[in-house]
Amino acid sequence: MIRALTVLLLLCAGLAQAGPVTVEDRRGAQSFAERPERVAVLDWALAQQVLDLDVVPVAVPEIALYSEWVATPPIPDMVADIGRRDAPDLERLAALAPDVIVISDAAPADVARLERIAPLLAFDAFDAGHDNIAAARRIYLTLARFLDREALAQARLAQMDKEIDRLARDLSDGPIRRAAIIRLNDASTIWVYGDNSFAQAALNRLGIGNALPQPPSRWGVAQRPLDVLAQVETGAVLAIRPHGPGAAVFESPVWRFLPAVAGECFAEMPPLWSYGGILSLGRHAQAIHAALIALNP
Repeated sequence: MIRALTVLLLLCAGLAQAGPVTVEDRRGAQSFAERPERVAVLDWALAQQVLDLDVVPVAVPEIALYSEWVATPPIPDMVADIGRRDAPDLERLAALAPDVIVISDAAPADVARLERIAPLLAFDAFDAGHDNIAAARRIYLTLARFLDREALAQARLAQMDKEIDRLARDLSDGPIRRAAIIRLNDASTIWVYGDNSFAQAALNRLGIGNALPQPPSRWGVAQRPLDVLAQVETGAVLAIRPHGPGAAVFESPVWRFLPAVAGECFAEMPPLWSYGGILSLGRHAQAIHAALIALNP
């Protein structure tokens, strides 16, 4: 009896997934005769979004670099690497026979070229004129509906929000109330995260002020000279790894005399993709929390 019920439930689940589906992308309503099984994604943010729905894509660009710069969630070994994000190998992509290609922030000519390979969903993920974090959430929920993962998506968003609230309470009595989130660029410049970034959104949710605020921009980040960090006289400086050529700043005489460094208020954070999917918000919050706790055990 139990076995029969199990089979029936599995059949019902299969029926629920079958059939046509219509979702909205940046071009309007897009209709598909059936839900796709083979999903190709052409940037790392979408790779995160799909993997965070427990869907393994058939193709992702620059997987080795993803593992270094994004890291979470990891890309399974069976996923094909289709070359550069800005110039994917279209022949290899076509050979993989995806049911759908998912892209973001692509030019119309690229959209038309890719549509000759497979049906397409195209999103506007990062733009100075909209809220990047709200856009990431909309894309995640759209993909969840498209891939029949709505309940999972809602559960994970609720879990993330609950965890961020817990982290905020944990930091509420801490002595560090301001932090600058940066990436090291080269021996003399850094990237500073400000409005319209995941870093800023995470700071806001944690109740921590931005010690080096920046105006909103498409990617939520601005390149600045290293000595701008001298403006952070109180608060922490938190640098996202990997540093690459930017590690040269550690040998700079300017670095040693920065208030945050001299005051032992500098910490490094693990790889975080600051231009990623919506669950990157929670990952940023966790990393910021861990860094601040380490500075004030």
